[in-house]
Amino acid sequence: MRIGHIISDIRPGTVHLDMSKAIARRGHEVKVYAEDARSSSIVRPTLFTEEGIEIHAINDKRRNPWLLIFDKTFKRLLGRRFFTALYALYRFVRTTQCEVYLVEGDSLAMLVALVSIVQPIKWIACLHDHEHFGVLLGYPGEPRNRIRVRVKRWALDKASGLRANSEVTKNLMVESGIRPERIRVVPLHYVPRMTIAGDLNEYRNKARMFVRARWTVPAECKILISMCRLTPFKGIDLALRGFSVATEMGLDARFMICGGDRIVKGVGSYRNLLERLAKELGIFDRVIFTGSIPFSKVKTYYAAADLHLVPSYIDTFNYSAVEAALTGTLSIVTPLTGSGRWLAEAGAARILMERNETELASTIVQCLNDGSRSDESTHMCTSVMTALSVDRLAGELLAYAAQIAGSARTEN
Repeated sequence: MRIGHIISDIRPGTVHLDMSKAIARRGHEVKVYAEDARSSSIVRPTLFTEEGIEIHAINDKRRNPWLLIFDKTFKRLLGRRFFTALYALYRFVRTTQCEVYLVEGDSLAMLVALVSIVQPIKWIACLHDHEHFGVLLGYPGEPRNRIRVRVKRWALDKASGLRANSEVTKNLMVESGIRPERIRVVPLHYVPRMTIAGDLNEYRNKARMFVRARWTVPAECKILISMCRLTPFKGIDLALRGFSVATEMGLDARFMICGGDRIVKGVGSYRNLLERLAKELGIFDRVIFTGSIPFSKVKTYYAAADLHLVPSYIDTFNYSAVEAALTGTLSIVTPLTGSGRWLAEAGAARILMERNETELASTIVQCLNDGSRSDESTHMCTSVMTALSVDRLAGELLAYAAQIAGSARTEN
């Protein structure tokens, strides 16, 4: 098949670019559209060839001079480069004439939906986030925009098929009114940079020594960690409440909250909110706010932890739990954590029955009392790599693409 892959980023190690390469390894012709700083062109795309795929890239900052007046006029309503990107996508589709296009994310799906009006194509919208489905989850600062909900639904209705990255995403889509038969679940894959080269147990021991020394954590204390951007839907407030209950049950531990702060409309600084809550609960001296962790040290922090907590209101996939698993660290996740299904099957996660502090606390204590052996950590890693292998998942995505390419567009 000739497959078009419309993505936003082609830097090395990018998840969607890895999928393009995996599809090409299976003998298919792959054309990729993206925006990239290496491209000097904006009117005509720059062509790159990389590991069997053909990349059509436009500059990621400049505007098309022929469309400048439209981009500037509608900037506040549609964004800085709406017409530049729309025309570039139209040219890509018209030039490549692929049998089916895979389109990653909301904003690109909206543009492709517009292109498909004048250039009929078969395409699959690949969904990876939870916002603007019209289903409210109740977390502080949750965005509510009826226009964006309608635009998103219109774009998804135009697609020939829908790929959800987890059952969580699919259920959200169904709750929003999309028919389940239009949706195929294909998870995201792990990225090789997440794995540990060499002896895993040696790496974990060195990581523990480094993190304990860096943050003055006593040797007898367990380390719990949450690694995410500090924003309300990540639900770190629940983790603090659960941690507080666990300390009342006798847990001797430190809870490390790793991630940069976010200022949220109606909430303000989420970190300030968490700090106030930790003081109210009387656990402030046991909580460590690290701020953003340098990219080169992320695996070190995961590997140093005894448990990784994912208390989110919703995470349509959640790569942090996958990354923790690939360093040998078990995660406790909420029922609305998309990757939880595959991680639990691999022995890398415990899924809470309900999102509440009492169950979280008892699960934390149980997991720490159970302990873990070095062979379990190694098995966890290999099981996750098998379940979320890009080559295996490329086969699932290709099967769906072949189904869409060989049939008429599913009517809504």
